Amino acid sequence: MTNYTGLILCVAFLAAIGAGPLHVGQAVAADGAKAVAANYPTRPVRLVVPFPPGGGADFMGRLVAQGLSEKHGYTVVVDNRGGAGGAIGGALVAKATPDGYTLVLANNTTHVMVVAINRKPPYDPLRDFTPVSMVTYAPQLLVTSTTIPPRTVNDLIALARSKPGALNYASGGNASQTHLAAELFRVTAGINVKHIPYKGTGPGFTALMSGEAQFMFVSMPAAMPHVQGGRVHALAITGAKRSALLPRMPTLSESGISGFEINPWFGVLGPAGLPASIVRKLNADLVSAVRSDDTKRRLASQGAEATGSSPAEFTAVIKQELDQWTRIAEQIGIRN
Repeated sequence: MTNYTGLILCVAFLAAIGAGPLHVGQAVAADGAKAVAANYPTRPVRLVVPFPPGGGADFMGRLVAQGLSEKHGYTVVVDNRGGAGGAIGGALVAKATPDGYTLVLANNTTHVMVVAINRKPPYDPLRDFTPVSMVTYAPQLLVTSTTIPPRTVNDLIALARSKPGALNYASGGNASQTHLAAELFRVTAGINVKHIPYKGTGPGFTALMSGEAQFMFVSMPAAMPHVQGGRVHALAITGAKRSALLPRMPTLSESGISGFEINPWFGVLGPAGLPASIVRKLNADLVSAVRSDDTKRRLASQGAEATGSSPAEFTAVIKQELDQWTRIAEQIGIRN
């Protein structure tokens, strides 16, 4: 046998015996991924809520944690990381290890508004994350301080026009959905008002109650305790239709702000690269928890609608709203 022939036979032999272990290795890896998903979670899951306690996101985060605990035995630790319109908490999760143990309770602010208003956002809302499932839609309310007299949208507009630059509106932070909703209202209504950003809607309510700010757009779950307690007045809802929780509350469109419609959502995402097996398990557990009768009832009591979705459906919602709100931010002149 020549050296050349021997080399050919050796290569052929190695290829033959190498093919088997390759397929075996793939099968072992697949079985390992299934085992990891089947056993997940084996330790507490951190759910980052990128806003301070006391707001709508905090309420939703604790509802998700409770649902996963009661329905599927998870131990979920809610970690409030407010600031920069939710970007601080969002960036923390974007950089986390993609093992399913660090997730974010995101909303339009963290994954649409922050990007729509900034030409150089701190992260890419899709490339740097793995969408798992939507949780809920929760329309906003336009609420006012009890220190001013208006009880209708038209009265608020009339007051603002009579005192240009005298009224302040609160928001949950720059680039938050509460910020962009108020800016859209300002431009559409043709009023001159000033913006005071806070680190979440909780501090925003404090400003309303003290009279430091006069109005704010805020999600119904965050607003309802204050509305029901008489600490703020609700003038209108941002959804396309009235809420069953407040059937007498008109929409912004009914109040004369034609075409004004905002339906904030909340959803759960992990870092980019989250294993598909973990995503499937998390999605199934989240959807069943969100759609349970208990969770539906709790959400409805705050004016929110339980959803749940596939990762693909969630991705499509984020893409659609990114296009929509980037155009709006350009139109009203607040894109940095």
